[in-house]
Amino acid sequence: MPVILIKVSKFMKQSLIKNGMRQAQKLLVIQWAIGFFVAALSLAIEFKVAIALLSGEAAVLIANSYFVYKAFSFSGAQQSKKVVGAFYFGETVKILMSVSLLAAGFYFLPNYEIYTLVGYIMALLSQWLTPVIVKTH
Repeated sequence: MPVILIKVSKFMKQSLIKNGMRQAQKLLVIQWAIGFFVAALSLAIEFKVAIALLSGEAAVLIANSYFVYKAFSFSGAQQSKKVVGAFYFGETVKILMSVSLLAAGFYFLPNYEIYTLVGYIMALLSQWLTPVIVKTH
């Protein structure tokens, strides 16, 4: 009997992790799609504007993609210290990546910093609003 309970418990854990990972991936895909759509619309203004918007959006979305990967790398009560450690490490790296990528966008696209910043802010807004707009359950 205990063997069956362990297998059911392990299956439930894996199922919850997979479900959470699928939801996070779905939200990331939607955020990337919004970013590419906005950049495509901005092509009507100028090509460098579209690149600047994409670089700002990528600063958020690449960092978020890494965080999702890292946050779901461990699961279970027995690995709770690893789960917490992975979460904090993932969040720290996410912030550093976001700042670095945003700085790179500013550096490589002089005179288009405002568009890079607008892309960054739009990606943050999509990160906050996508779960409200799109049902993930």
